[in-house]
Amino acid sequence: MTDLPGRVLIVDDHPVVLYGLRFLFEQDARYIICGEAADSLSAREQAEMLQPDFVILDLVLGGRDGIELLQDLTAIVPSARILVYSSQNEWRFARRTIQAGAKGYVAKSEGLAVVGRALDVIAAGETFISEAVRQRLVDAFETNVVDPRQTSIDQLSNRELQVLRMIGEGSSSRDIANALKLSIKTVGTYCERIKVKLQLESLRDLEELARDHVLGRHPR
Repeated sequence: MTDLPGRVLIVDDHPVVLYGLRFLFEQDARYIICGEAADSLSAREQAEMLQPDFVILDLVLGGRDGIELLQDLTAIVPSARILVYSSQNEWRFARRTIQAGAKGYVAKSEGLAVVGRALDVIAAGETFISEAVRQRLVDAFETNVVDPRQTSIDQLSNRELQVLRMIGEGSSSRDIANALKLSIKTVGTYCERIKVKLQLESLRDLEELARDHVLGRHPR
């Protein structure tokens, strides 16, 4: 980093999180908040206008996943280093977000101090993931053992995973279609694909597994 403070765009719609991040950066002169966005549209607009050095991004804004937004921000501001700060399952989403262009992932269950450390790591040009996830990746590589509880959902596409989460949160097919700007028929197609990939027999099975996914329980 230069002697100038790193300019940070925060993309999050949770007031408590925003308050905590503001407090964090008030205590650290190496970084300064240059903008805040609570939805994907304003996030894109501010990223293009402000050209921040860093983006702290929540994966869920108003009920929608942020993988697509992450990809868009990477294209809008290629030089920005994006840190995902989210309540989504870290083991499942850290890999997806880094593949989509993020430079780090911090679970919201971690303290704010971890956000500061993560920014330091990505500012140095490295990738940040928690030690717990790093160790699981190492263990899986060394033992060549794959956890079957994870592989079933890991084979879903980002959009399928997004639909699964929305089902688990109680959204109807019409709700999902409206939120994602899809037809109800297309949502139904995604549901059928999910059922096939996860070997589910009925819509009820799909809804039960989706609720387990949202609650952080392992699939059957």
